[in-house]
Formats: sequence, structure tokens, C-alpha cells
Amino acid sequence: MGDKKIYIVAKIFDQQGCIAYRCKTLNEARCVPGTLEALRADGVQIVILDSPEIYSEYAPYTYIEDLKEFIDKVAQMNRVAPVFRKH
Repeated sequence: MGDKKIYIVAKIFDQQGCIAYRCKTLNEARCVPGTLEALRADGVQIVILDSPEIYSEYAPYTYIEDLKEFIDKVAQMNRVAPVFRKH
């Protein structure tokens, strides 16, 4: 990927902090967000960032180095995220 860094961030709406994964390949950057979006529960936000430090609304960041661990933690977020119902 050269010197370009791409991070995938998962956050529960209305809660402080998030988890972040730095993509190791361009293929990860292309494929993982769609996979997470398909698994995402209401109340969990998935975003792609190139410079997390400038997005203070997601801080504090907890960086996860292992992709499988990151996906597992997003799945755990799905279980604790509040459910937003449409009225």
C-alpha cells in the first residue's frame, strides 16, 4: 500500500471511544469494511479513516493489530449496541 495508511474504525453510537484496525494490504482495505457492514448491527458505526488522530469524535482509539480479533470485537459490539427502532 506504499506509505498510505487505511484504518477501519468501529464505534457504538452515543458511546465514547472506538476500536480501530490498520489495514495491512489494499485488499483488506477493500474487502473488510463490506464484510463488517454486512455483519453490523443497528447502533454500530463502521468508518474508514486515513488519519485517525484528526477525528477526535471517535477518541479514545483502541488499536487492534490482528484482523480476526478486530472482527471478533466488532461482533461483540453488535451484542451490546443499543437497538434503534423506527417508529
